[in-house]
This record gives sequence, C-alpha cells and structure tokens, in this order.
Amino acid sequence: MKAMHIQPNTSIEVGSKSKITLATLILMASISLSNSFISNAQNPHGDRGRDDKGKKEKHDNGHGRDDNRGNDRYDNNRGGDRYDNRKVVINRRPQTTVIYRNSTPNWRYASLPRRNTVVNVAPSTSISVSFGGINFRYNNGVYYRPYQNTYMVTPAPIGIRVKYLPREHRVFNLYNRPYHYYNGAYYEYQNNDYVVIPPPIGALVESIPDGYEKLQINGDTYYIVDGVQYRAVLQNGEIWYEVIKIIS
Repeated sequence: MKAMHIQPNTSIEVGSKSKITLATLILMASISLSNSFISNAQNPHGDRGRDDKGKKEKHDNGHGRDDNRGNDRYDNNRGGDRYDNRKVVINRRPQTTVIYRNSTPNWRYASLPRRNTVVNVAPSTSISVSFGGINFRYNNGVYYRPYQNTYMVTPAPIGIRVKYLPREHRVFNLYNRPYHYYNGAYYEYQNNDYVVIPPPIGALVESIPDGYEKLQINGDTYYIVDGVQYRAVLQNGEIWYEVIKIIS
C-alpha cells in the first residue's frame, strides 16, 4: 500500500458538505494536547486520587475511625464506664455487689470446736500451758480448760503466752502497731512469745469464732462472742467484722 502525502494547504473532505484544511487539524490537535497536559499537572493522580478520597470518606463515615475518632473510647464524657487520657478506670455507678465468702461469720473457723464444747480428753497434739494457776491445753490456736474430769473449749485467756500460732493466722496493723489474729484471739509478739491481749477497738477481721450471738439494732447487724461486740461492715466489697466494744 502506498503512503499518501498531503500538502499543507490540501483540503480533506469530511462528510458531504464540510472541508477542513490540514493546518486546521494540526491546530486542533495542539489545543487538545495542551488541555490534557494542564489537566494532568493540576491532578497528577488523576481518577486514582478521587478514588482514594472516596475511600477515605467511606472509611471515616463507615465503621472505620480516623486517629481522632479512635480516641473516643478514652473520652470520659460519653457516659458509662470509660477511660480518661491516662487510661484510669472511672466507675460512675455506685458499687452494689457484696461478696459473701460464706453465709456465716465463722466461715474460716467452722472446722474448729466452738466455744464451751466439752471433750473427754484434750487432743494428743496439745501442749500444757500454765497460766493463773490453771494448766490449760493449747492445740493449734484452740485453748482447753480443765472442767471437772474433762476439758472445755475456752477463749484465749488475756495474758497467756504461747510459742507459736497456726500458719493461717492473720497479721494486721492498727494505729501503727502490728497485731496477730486467729480464731477470736489477738496477740502481740513480745520476747519470742505471742501474748494474748484485749481486742483492739477498731480492728477488722474476716471471720469470728463459732458460738457467737447475733443481734439486730436499728438495721445494723452485730455479733457477740468471747465478751466482744463486733459489727458487720463492708470492706472492699466483702463483709468483715469490726471490734466496737469490749463487754466483759
């Protein structure tokens, strides 16, 4: 096929009526290329830029969140339990749940013999502790007093000294003084001995010994055992027992 050469002033017939010169065609092509170059310079990413913008708008308006929206979960002005900027839990609802470790105040010592229980013989593992002219028997935190020809479970006598306490005993500080507690008895450590002392007013304990008496006064619950009056109080979501009075 032979190439066709067109002179600059040659007319090309378009349709049946119009004629366009070659110079006109070149001018039109130049204008088209110029407009395309300007458009690309203004929007170098073309349609892809518009697509990315659309995706971002969809992302922001949909389930996704940008950096500012993501911080909403730490906004403490949105109600309920939220976090502030330091991520510290803020609980706006008052605590209403009370944890009962057991349905009875003596839950920790329920396996021990209750006060005034009479046994024919003291446990074989008990030791003799002489105090006030009486030979008590002491066994793992429980005291036995001679009673006729038997033994009776008794509260720890104030002032009696023992060398050891059960491993399960509790230690607490009150008015900057350390105390040891087990099964209704309060001790101070003195000269390598544990000495029984009067219950300190204000002491809080998890459990009291069996053999208590329960009282209801003006809607408050009280317990009396070993001549000590306790009041049930809420401590860290749990029921504890506070020493409020020495009766005898």
